[in-house]
Amino acid sequence: MAKETVQSVERAFQVMEILAESGTAGVREISQEARLSPTVVHRLLGTLAGLGYVSQEQDGKYYLTFKILAMGNQVQLHNNVVQRVQPFLEDLSESCGETAHFMERVGTNIRYLGKVTPSANMFATGSYVGMELPLAGTAAGKAILARLSEAEIAKIWKKSRIIRYTPYTICTEERLLCEIAEIRKTGLAYDREEREMGLSCVGAAIPDYQGIFRYAVSISGPTARMQGERLEEIKKDIETARQRITAVIGRM
Repeated sequence: MAKETVQSVERAFQVMEILAESGTAGVREISQEARLSPTVVHRLLGTLAGLGYVSQEQDGKYYLTFKILAMGNQVQLHNNVVQRVQPFLEDLSESCGETAHFMERVGTNIRYLGKVTPSANMFATGSYVGMELPLAGTAAGKAILARLSEAEIAKIWKKSRIIRYTPYTICTEERLLCEIAEIRKTGLAYDREEREMGLSCVGAAIPDYQGIFRYAVSISGPTARMQGERLEEIKKDIETARQRITAVIGRM
């Protein structure tokens, strides 16, 4: 049976996603990106503006308001999984002295559900709750990929949007598979300045109650601090957090 959809709702979210990606955009730009007529786009923007989700700048371009962010914060507040994980994320961040993240797989991407930065940490990462990145472009994402078959990984790679953020970004399937082989030996994955120069990450995958590895936890910090003995300590903390979180949301 064909999936039942409401076209106007689909189009409204399509416009909102374009605005979220671009920051600001005019009717013509959105029309071209969404492949919708300017008239339809104008009506959609008018409706969204009337509801308070979109506003217009003096130059005529539109942008999302903080109302959409407020809604997202409420989702995080009432999400039972995030609530359960939060204490462990806070403990992990304080133990390592670095930024801890909790994420979930969404199709070919990883989505940030939680972020904790210790008060003494002056190093700011570019991540934020709700942010999505390709699975192959993050330590957490690669940890999840390592739990899948080669056929599943190949399918995800073909559908992924690969962007070279730094000279170290993984841009070939061959290189990804080489890393996957190493990850499978220890269960830990790494991002070595692949997304941001000077930033390195360690991640581990976490199963849900069905035993499907859809979640992950990671630590991000300056590359200079993510080495040697300190890295070994962080790896132990990540493993402890993985076990503690799995005990409350997953299947051991």
